[in-house]
Amino acid sequence: MEAVPDGSLWRLELLFDGEPESWLLDRLPSEPAYSLASLEQRDWVSESQKQLPPVATGRFYVHGSHDPAHKLPSMHDLTIDAGRAFGTGLHETTFGCLTALHDIHKYHNPKRILDLGCGSGVLALAAAKAWGRSVIASDIDRDAVDVTIENAAKNRLKPYVRSIHATGLNSRELKVSAPFDLLIANILAWPLVELAPDITRALSKNGVLLLSGLLSKQEIMVRNAYRLQGLSLKRRYVYGTWNTLVLGH
Repeated sequence: MEAVPDGSLWRLELLFDGEPESWLLDRLPSEPAYSLASLEQRDWVSESQKQLPPVATGRFYVHGSHDPAHKLPSMHDLTIDAGRAFGTGLHETTFGCLTALHDIHKYHNPKRILDLGCGSGVLALAAAKAWGRSVIASDIDRDAVDVTIENAAKNRLKPYVRSIHATGLNSRELKVSAPFDLLIANILAWPLVELAPDITRALSKNGVLLLSGLLSKQEIMVRNAYRLQGLSLKRRYVYGTWNTLVLGH
């Protein structure tokens, strides 16, 4: 640990797969001082997962397998462990989408639902829980598709969630299943802009579009892309520097 001119303290930790060779240690400077020790054998993945607190918004309660389920049966309880796909509910974009889904449930009853860019599948599972309907979850990443299937099984929602590998909406299965009454796209601002025509075509006339993954400073750019497609803003959710938008015709 070393102090720098601004008064802050810095510590650099290096992990080696086995004991480092002597020639490498000989090259380390004598200052600042360092120590070398074996790392305790522990399940570090599980240890890191335990640091993630449960997330609650509306009727949704998302937690890792290390935490117990919610005591109230009226809550939509979801078990999602941090892993190789994005989405545990902690990030502002996912939290914003869960909050929006809770509010959308009060006035909208979609029959066809798509979670585009599903990541861990948390939003697809949340929609399946809320409406009790089948949901298509698609992602460009095959790992995300596999994780979504695993999470659906873990939450006893496998019959309700169909996870497919697709780039954007360029999939025969998605085209056949469209139009969607609820389309969720929690990705990034530029893909949202590029996909605006395809996403709008895949949305039913009275459908609700839920967008997230955009910074506050990117909202106008994203909204303009969908305004050109005939969609307007119905509601906005702001958490930190991230915005979640609900759009419709």
